[in-house]
Amino acid sequence: MVAIALPGVGGLGGFAGAMTALGIDASHGLMRPELLIAPVALLVLIGLRDKTVFLAARGEQYLPPMLAFAILPMIFGDHGFENMIIALKLVIGVVWLGAGLSKCNHHFTMVIPPMVSNSPLVPGSWFKKLQYKNFSEDMRPSGIARFMAHGPGVVVEIIAPLILLFSTSRTVTVVAAVFMCLYHLFIISTFPLAVPLEWNLLFGYTAIFLFIGFPADSGYALWDMSPAWLAILITAGLAFFPVLGNLRPDKVSFLPSMRQYAGNWATALWTFAPGAEEKLNRVTRSAPNQIDQFIAAGYPPLWAEITLQMTIGWRSLHSQGRGLFSVLLATLPDIDRRTVREAEFLCNSIIGFNFGDGHLHNEDMIRAVQDEARFEPGECVIVWVESQPVHKKTQAYKVIDAALGVVEEGTWNVHEVVETQPWLPDGPAPHTPTWSTIRTSTPSDDRPVVGA
Repeated sequence: MVAIALPGVGGLGGFAGAMTALGIDASHGLMRPELLIAPVALLVLIGLRDKTVFLAARGEQYLPPMLAFAILPMIFGDHGFENMIIALKLVIGVVWLGAGLSKCNHHFTMVIPPMVSNSPLVPGSWFKKLQYKNFSEDMRPSGIARFMAHGPGVVVEIIAPLILLFSTSRTVTVVAAVFMCLYHLFIISTFPLAVPLEWNLLFGYTAIFLFIGFPADSGYALWDMSPAWLAILITAGLAFFPVLGNLRPDKVSFLPSMRQYAGNWATALWTFAPGAEEKLNRVTRSAPNQIDQFIAAGYPPLWAEITLQMTIGWRSLHSQGRGLFSVLLATLPDIDRRTVREAEFLCNSIIGFNFGDGHLHNEDMIRAVQDEARFEPGECVIVWVESQPVHKKTQAYKVIDAALGVVEEGTWNVHEVVETQPWLPDGPAPHTPTWSTIRTSTPSDDRPVVGA
């Protein structure tokens, strides 16, 4: 707010003349670059204290532009403004390309059907049903869903940004920019779960502002950056966390990894023995249990429960849901008596935020919850899974007893999981425990017993 409110400085370079010719007062110039250093530093510091605040602030999206606003005009003088605009093009280009490349997997195909099914702006149910091979009988993605995922969903999100970054034809640039704007508007129209729609609005606007407002043939091409090596340095810096995060998803959130809504998420399901869920209300938290919120709002208890069950039904339509429930079925002989909750919604009521990132409700949060909830062994059992690394065919899961800690680790093959039906009619999908303290058997039930 201070940087916005204080008088600006010069530094618009050749763009000042163009603004004046259009009747726009260019005398205010840019906001003072040095004033942006403080919010950048403070966001990094608070992120070290609380990763939730950093992710909620979209640090991976907004910190690079803020750094460009702060550093490039100060260092490069007359070329500072042009360098800043080109750097912003690189930022948005890397985000688009990272998101497009991250959708080249088995997971994203399974994202499309529930996303389209959930859209209030898709007319009629017939098109929504076409997203599935045979609606209600075979709920795997149809050919249409696969085309939407890997046609407009992947190819275009890679090709259009490359055109915008390298095209010197104004006509081609306008077409690509308008297309990306429409692409973001389509995403907004589906109201996808846990998606920051403000981000889609901003990037749609930015596509028009940057690539049409500052065309490549007017001195704002990537190769116009001065010095030339700066473009390479910025690109390498922007690519660092996407590359690391896709190789080691356990070290980097899926957001800096640029896997926005690619379906390849860390996530979890929580299960409670009868009556144990109530212990969560002992925890210092942002809101009561959601089941209690629904009942307080006037829902009959049965309908409150059905409403929450819809969230795990939604999870089952995605690849991770099939894997998570497979592990639960193989691990908990009393699963039918337990209450099962989607971790993202549960995370909302505990810390007030989730963003679809399982790292926000991993073992750290579970330990903090257990400090106050004081579950007994077996009362609260969680299956938590990490995102799939780009170079592996498997995802790594953990079974966590809130009272005992991690009691099993293992993997499942993503291809095998996505070929099953959401309700697992043939039993648990194949998964392989690599370490376990719970895989014991009894004569009456060959499934393992947690807490044995």
